Amino acid sequence: MIDDNTILNINNVCLSYGERHVLCHINEQLGERDFVVLTGPNGGGKTTLLRLIAGLLQPTCGSIERKEHVVMGYLPQYRHIDRQFPTTVADIVLSGMACRKRLWQSFSEEHRKQAAEALELFHLTSLASRPISDLLARAFAPKPDLLLLDEPETHLDEASRTELYRILGHEAQKRTIVVVSHDEHLFPYIEHRKIWHVEDRAVN
Repeated sequence: MIDDNTILNINNVCLSYGERHVLCHINEQLGERDFVVLTGPNGGGKTTLLRLIAGLLQPTCGSIERKEHVVMGYLPQYRHIDRQFPTTVADIVLSGMACRKRLWQSFSEEHRKQAAEALELFHLTSLASRPISDLLARAFAPKPDLLLLDEPETHLDEASRTELYRILGHEAQKRTIVVVSHDEHLFPYIEHRKIWHVEDRAVN
């Protein structure tokens, strides 16, 4: 049951591909302004769980209950992004506002303003007309209630990682965040972070 302080409930969720069981009997809850780090070995199910939360996968059994009208921002893994696709940084960030409009509607001036604010947040304004170089701002553009990030620190240098952690620490005061990472210690600025360790088809 979703209450006022809950964003999402995971109720006895399992996911299998044929006879291969990826996740079994997961029961977790995301509250308002929770910051959850998904850790665990490669192939342990971290990305699968994140995609279940995002609604990109459906559980084999069990259910995921989301708060009504919750808006999600999602950043997939770096290797799943075609960075040669012929579009600009500004276009990609603006596309993140699609969840804030009807399918047939055009982007409004308010949508474009929020996209511009996301570009400024990540210091990408000067790169807006250039081909894709950083897509993290896209996930932030719609000011989501629930932000889902899959290994966002991949391929970032030390200075960029530090800036990412600073931004996430600030955003964690305003929204619920779930981030996949190989090391929870990479988020030193998030004092209230929770760790969900995904391994052997379970979350501990």
